[in-house]
Amino acid sequence: MEPILPFITAGDPDLAALPGLLAAFAALGVGTLELGLAHSDPVADGPVLQAAAQRALAGGAAPRRVLETLAQGGPSPDLVLFTYFNPLLQLGADLLPLLRRTPVKALLVVDLPAGEEPEWEAGLRAAGYPIVPLLSPTTPPERAVRLLAARPDPGPGHPFAQRFAYVVARLGVTGDGQAPLLAPVQARLQALRRHTDRPLAVGFGLDHPDLLAQVRAMGATPVIGSALVQALHDGRTVAEFIGPRLG
Repeated sequence: MEPILPFITAGDPDLAALPGLLAAFAALGVGTLELGLAHSDPVADGPVLQAAAQRALAGGAAPRRVLETLAQGGPSPDLVLFTYFNPLLQLGADLLPLLRRTPVKALLVVDLPAGEEPEWEAGLRAAGYPIVPLLSPTTPPERAVRLLAARPDPGPGHPFAQRFAYVVARLGVTGDGQAPLLAPVQARLQALRRHTDRPLAVGFGLDHPDLLAQVRAMGATPVIGSALVQALHDGRTVAEFIGPRLG
């Protein structure tokens, strides 16, 4: 289990800052990070991440340029590419060659329900890039079991980024100021644990160190996104914000 799973938007404030940000997370011992590709219609994102995506796109952070920047090397956590399906489709046959030069270990495609593009998903898995299962509060239990059972790797020797499932703490969009009720989250985690030994990450609405500690006490990894993106935009450093939240 990772102590925290941070999220940042690639290209916010600009692409030139990305290698330094990744190095700062790595220096703190962060093992895995979600890296968002800016999208013009981020339907799952609240105002903070929408604004970050607009800043990134205005600065030219197209998917190809982001992956080319990542390919330049340097210290970095393992990356989970957080994206929508259309930017990946636009890369076409270039997607896998670009990914192979980067620290990306898996993808989380927000608007692609598992099984909708089976050949495309299978091709990514075969190349070593599993799609992270996304389990919302409305995911039927039987579907959650199927998603968790479709292990993309042979076991726990693979990185956290390639094994975990993302548990959405509540309905709505990210960063809207609503903290999740943790009692229902704990009940869902307990139910899921009866069907899987995969690491579980919990996101949406987490910010305060006490909330993060409560999620860790449930045996899950807390995801922190909007609050971190806003803090970085406000001029705080990675160490200032993430350090006290590492647990």
